[in-house]
Amino acid sequence: MTDKKSKLSFRESLGLLGFGFKTAHNLLPAYYPCVVLRSLVTAAQPVLVLFFSARILNELTGAGDRNRIILYASLTVGLTFALSVIKAFIIREIETHAGREQALKRLHMLQAERFATMDFSHTEDSSVSEILARMDIHARGSSRGMIKMFIAPDEASNSLFTMIFAVILLLAGGLPAAADSDSASIWASAALGVLFVAGIIIGLHLQTREKNIMLKIVNQASETNTLANYYSNYIDADQAAKDLRIYGQKRLLRGILEKSFDARPWISFMFFEGKVSSFRMGMLAVISGGVYLLTGYGALGGAIPVGEVVRTVGAVSMLAAATGALISQLGVLFNNAPFIKPMRDYLNLPDILHKGAKPVPPPDARGYRFEFRNVSFKYPGSEDYALRDLNLSLIPGERLAIVGLNGSGKTTMVKLLCRLYDPTEGEILLDGVNIKEFDYEQYTALFSVVFQDFMLFPLWLSQNIAANTEYDEQRLRECIENAGFAGRLDTMPEGLDTILYKNFDENGTQVSGGEAQKLALARALYKNAPVVILDEPTAALDPIAEYEVYTTFDNTIGDKTVVFISHRLSSCRFCQRVAVFEGGRLIQLGSHEKLLAEADGRYHELWEAQASHYRDETGNGGAVE
Repeated sequence: MTDKKSKLSFRESLGLLGFGFKTAHNLLPAYYPCVVLRSLVTAAQPVLVLFFSARILNELTGAGDRNRIILYASLTVGLTFALSVIKAFIIREIETHAGREQALKRLHMLQAERFATMDFSHTEDSSVSEILARMDIHARGSSRGMIKMFIAPDEASNSLFTMIFAVILLLAGGLPAAADSDSASIWASAALGVLFVAGIIIGLHLQTREKNIMLKIVNQASETNTLANYYSNYIDADQAAKDLRIYGQKRLLRGILEKSFDARPWISFMFFEGKVSSFRMGMLAVISGGVYLLTGYGALGGAIPVGEVVRTVGAVSMLAAATGALISQLGVLFNNAPFIKPMRDYLNLPDILHKGAKPVPPPDARGYRFEFRNVSFKYPGSEDYALRDLNLSLIPGERLAIVGLNGSGKTTMVKLLCRLYDPTEGEILLDGVNIKEFDYEQYTALFSVVFQDFMLFPLWLSQNIAANTEYDEQRLRECIENAGFAGRLDTMPEGLDTILYKNFDENGTQVSGGEAQKLALARALYKNAPVVILDEPTAALDPIAEYEVYTTFDNTIGDKTVVFISHRLSSCRFCQRVAVFEGGRLIQLGSHEKLLAEADGRYHELWEAQASHYRDETGNGGAVE
């Protein structure tokens, strides 16, 4: 039984196919015209050979006009050669500018562009992750989905033109007349016609069964393949190697991978496809053989020239084969409709964030002022508030520390400030104006953020920091030095042109977690945005190293507004204000000294709990820094 979500009406299937054709054409506008032209030439070649061969045979068994034989032979060779040249040129154009490899690249680019431009909330949505997984499975596992829109039309157009030319070939010399006076031939011809129609009907039925079987297999494989794809990347990661050995995860991974890569359903499907193919070939053989016998019977009576026997049998055989293949390919296209749906759903993901048009004004003499006014927020699909009734202002040029336990709402506040999400309730203001009214790209350009789960890429070190192929080398080096990475840079084999990691280059350079964090800090400095946010990016460093990085960063950041988020309260002592979050609420706000003086306050409790781990053995009471 197939997945009910995959069952589509005829109209829905046509709509998906229309979307598929339109998308494929937009990706490679030259593809379909080239395919049609190539199919036209490909189908014309055997028809021309068959047409002139029949004429040559008629001459050889009839009048034997040498000039006509030479003419027909010359036309056969000349036209076939000309069509071969044209076909070769078209194939070269397709392979160069509109081939399958180009189609795959364009599809990947389309997905990547959509991922980069869709609202951030979609990237954290599990249903969107499932769509992406299904698209990957369809493309790699069964060559279904959008990639099929570049394969099936090619084969279908070949069959269509072959069918058209076969009909023209049949009509060109007239149908054999012997059957007109022979009742046996008439009945035999009718029987072949009925057999042909019956074959088409049975073929369509088998096509429907093929679709249902394929949908069942793909739907069953989606979950296990998603797990396998994840763990395939997991076992390739350097970070996983230690856990695999210490915790003996080999058996667990083997079970997951074996379940995913179980080939039995696919083997069963291939057997079914083999039966369908055998049926088609058998029907074709019966029809072609019947036509050959009928035409040969007419030729024995002298009513049909030998050449016309060749023409008729060849044309009917081509017509039968092309008709069956066309129906098959149209069936493949129609059956492909459900596999296009994930791509359409992905590209049509709705915009959730309000996109304003107002330009962001230049800052005043001190900078921008942000204000959270009665802000509450629930993540999509959640009934619980991640942030509740937040009222907080960011003063231009200040250093603000955000502290609190995991899940207290610190990172959520940053996501809202950067407009990765919009508040569920309340509003955030920039110089008194709701941030929703501003141009989205201009607004996000105000922030340099280093998240705790930041990402560096296996590219050149310079490109990781500048986020561009072009950069100001002097400013880049200054940012690297201010982030504390200058000493490590001096040891790198190619300096700024060193490729990080070994994913794509065996000569790539590995960096530690702490070194990667310093590079992320350098990237934030290089962007030179007026507001800098550090969301626990130094978690891999020890407390002393973190404090040194934060204070160095503070000394080099100038008059920018900076938000420091950390579990370690001692790292943020230099900040003018400290905001304490708990359970999604702002519960304390003030200077370090003020909050520490509140003996019954949460900040004092957290400070004492952490400081106790760093006191010297003599009990002097000072936190080691």
